[in-house]
Amino acid sequence: MTMIYIHEFSTGIEVKQTSDGGWESGGFTGKYMNCTREIPPEILNAISNREFSLSEGGLQDHPAIVGRQVGGYSVVAVVSRGRDDRGRGLSLYRYFWCEGKDYIEAILRSMISQSSNKVDPPVFDPYDQPPSTGYPLNPDSQPVSLDKFAEYLDSSPPIVIRHEQPCKHLILNEIAKEIAKRQGQDYSWAYKVAALENPWYFQVIYPACSEAEDNFKEVLARRPRDSVFISGEAGIKTAIKAIIKGRVKPEHINSLEIALAHPQIDAQFWKKLLDGPGASQAYKDKIYSETMVRLLTLKALLIPKFLPDFLIWMQTAPKPDDCWEFCRKLQASIVTEYQKNIGGLPCLTRNVKDGIYSLLSRLITKPKSSKSDSTIKHKLRGLVHSKFDIPQLVKATKLLLTQKDGFWSQVYRVSFTTDLADALTQIPDLWEPGIITNYPEEQQKFLTNLQPFWRYPGKTDKNYLSLAQFFEERKLPHFAAIFYQISTGNVPPNIFSQVFPRRHIKQDNLFEMMLIRKKGWRDHIHSALDAGIYFVKYNLRFILRGMVIGLLLGAIGLTTIVLISSLWEFVIKGTIATLNKPETLTEIRYDNQGRFHRTDEAIKAMIKNLTDDINKLETDDKNRIGIPDNAQNPKMYLVLVCVRDILGIDQNLQYGEIGKYNERWQEFSDAIKEYQKSKGANTPDGVIDKDGRTQRWLEEDIRNQCLNPDGG
Repeated sequence: MTMIYIHEFSTGIEVKQTSDGGWESGGFTGKYMNCTREIPPEILNAISNREFSLSEGGLQDHPAIVGRQVGGYSVVAVVSRGRDDRGRGLSLYRYFWCEGKDYIEAILRSMISQSSNKVDPPVFDPYDQPPSTGYPLNPDSQPVSLDKFAEYLDSSPPIVIRHEQPCKHLILNEIAKEIAKRQGQDYSWAYKVAALENPWYFQVIYPACSEAEDNFKEVLARRPRDSVFISGEAGIKTAIKAIIKGRVKPEHINSLEIALAHPQIDAQFWKKLLDGPGASQAYKDKIYSETMVRLLTLKALLIPKFLPDFLIWMQTAPKPDDCWEFCRKLQASIVTEYQKNIGGLPCLTRNVKDGIYSLLSRLITKPKSSKSDSTIKHKLRGLVHSKFDIPQLVKATKLLLTQKDGFWSQVYRVSFTTDLADALTQIPDLWEPGIITNYPEEQQKFLTNLQPFWRYPGKTDKNYLSLAQFFEERKLPHFAAIFYQISTGNVPPNIFSQVFPRRHIKQDNLFEMMLIRKKGWRDHIHSALDAGIYFVKYNLRFILRGMVIGLLLGAIGLTTIVLISSLWEFVIKGTIATLNKPETLTEIRYDNQGRFHRTDEAIKAMIKNLTDDINKLETDDKNRIGIPDNAQNPKMYLVLVCVRDILGIDQNLQYGEIGKYNERWQEFSDAIKEYQKSKGANTPDGVIDKDGRTQRWLEEDIRNQCLNPDGG
C-alpha cells in the first residue's frame, strides 16, 4: 500500500498565556512555527502572493478551508479565529502539505481521521508540534459522489455553490478536480469562506452564509467577461513586477515557466498582463528607461513574434547601446537559472527558439526602405551583387545571437542549430496537411514558407539571399548552402566545398534537397583539361593502331615494345592500387546528423521500454544473445545487438561510428529502410522516430525474436 507523508507548518506568533490557561498573540514573528519539514519555495511564494488569503471579515466562528495545487505539491490551509493581547480578532493559518499534486483528498481524509468528532479539521494550536504524518492511501476508499452537484460541472469557473445546498470539503475538492481535468490546469477551492482577497483565483467557492454568496456573485460579475480563470495568476503578476524592477529570483523564473505551460495562457493573455505596467505605451511612445527596456525584453521572451519589433525598437533608440546593456543584464539573470539545468526551462527555451524563427522569417521578407536602413553594395568573393536594403534588423539579429550572457545567444549556441537541422530534415515529411501544426507558431510559419522549395525543385526566391549570407557569416555552411540554393539556384564553390569536401563533385543532396555547385574559374580550367583528356581517350585507339603498324613495319622497334609494356604495367598497377585502397570515411553530413539524432532518441526509448523484459533474462539467455560479462552498459549493448540482428546488419558495425561517419550512417539507414519496406510502410525513410511505428515494430520483434525466441 502506498504511503504519503503529510507535513505541517503554522502562522508564526509570539504566544502569551492568559489567566484562564489559554493563549493569545503578542504579535506576528514573521516566521512560521511548528514546521515538520523545510517549506518548499513554491508554497512560500503562493502564500506571499495571497493565494490562500481570506480578506478582512472573511472568517466566521467556524474554520474555513482552502485547498490548492501549488507546483508539484498538494496544500490545504485551515483558517481559524484567534485574538491578540489587545482583544482584536485575527485569522490564523495551519497548513498541511505533501509532495505530489494529486493528494489533496488524502490530506482531507487524514484530517478527518485526526479530528476528535470526525467533522471539524485540526485548527491552529501554538502548543501542538506534530511530526510529519505517514498516511496510507487506500485504493478501496469510498468514491466521492457528485450526483447532486452535476449542474456545476459544466459551468465556467469561478463557481459559487449555493449556500443552501449542503456541501462537504471532499465534494468541493472533487468538483474542482473534475473541472480542472477538462481544462488541463491546476485547481483550487475555498470552503466556508465569507470573503476572499482574490476570489477569481479559485475554481469553486462554498460561501459561509447566504450574504457571502451574494457578495461573491457580485464581485465576480464585475470581472471582465473575456478574462480567463488562471490558477496562480497572482504569482505571475508578482514575478513580472519583480523582474521589471531588476529583482530576479529563481521562483520568479519558475512562475513564468509554469505559466507558459498553461494551456489557456496565450499571447493575448501576456499582452494584457504586460500592458498593465505600460509595455504597449513604452513601445509606442519610445520610452527607453531601464525599467521599460526590461519590460519589453520580458515581452519579447513571452511573445516570440514580438522579438523582431523589439529589436528594431532598441536599434532606433537615441542611445541603443544603453538599451542593449539593460536587455543583457536581464537576460544574464535568466541565463544563470538556465545554465544550472539546461533542460529545466523547456517552455522559456521553446519561446526563445520560436523568437529566433520569427527573426529568420523577417530577414527573408525584403523590407521597404526607411531612414533606419543602410543601402550598400554587397561584395561577395569579388563579385558585385545588385543593391539591396540591409535593415537594422540584420545588425540587431547578429548582436542578439552573439551577445555575451544573452539568453537568446545561449539557446542559439546550445540547441537552436540542432533544432533547425532536425526541422529541415523533416520538411519533406510535412507535406500532409496537419502535421506541421505540431510546431510552435513562428517555427510553423518558417517551415510552411520553405515547403515549396522541396516540393518544386528548381524554384528560387532571391529574398532568401540575406538569410544565406547571414548563415555564411555565422560560419554555418550547411544552412548557408541550403539558402543559397533556394535564393540563387546554386551554391558558391567555397560553401559547397565545406559541405561536400570531396573534390570534383558538381552536385549532391543535403536535407533531401539537390544542391548545385556554382561554376568558378577553376571549373573552366577543369573543363578545358577534361576536354583534352577526352580528346586523348577518344583518339587512343588510333594512336595504338599507329604504334602497332609501326611495330609490324619495324619503324619503331624496341621503343614501341617498351612503351606498350609500360602502358600495360601502369594499367595493372593502377587497378591493383585501386582494389587495395583503404576505405575512406567522411564526416557525417549535417542533415544525416539530424536523422541519427532522431534514431538515437528512439533507441534510448526502446532501451527504457524493454528494461523490464531484459531484467527477466537469465545469464544463459544473455550468453546466448552474446552479451559479454564486462559490458559497461549491458542493456544498451543487448538492444543494439538485437537491432543489428533484426535489421540484418553486420555485428561488427560500431554504433558510435554510425553517428560519426556518413558511410556508416548510410549503411544503417538503408537497413532500416529495407526493414520498413518489409513491414509494409508506405513511405520508408530510413529513420527510427521516437514512439513511431518503426520503434514499435522493432520492440515487438526484439521481444519475440531476440529476448524470447522460443515463446517461453
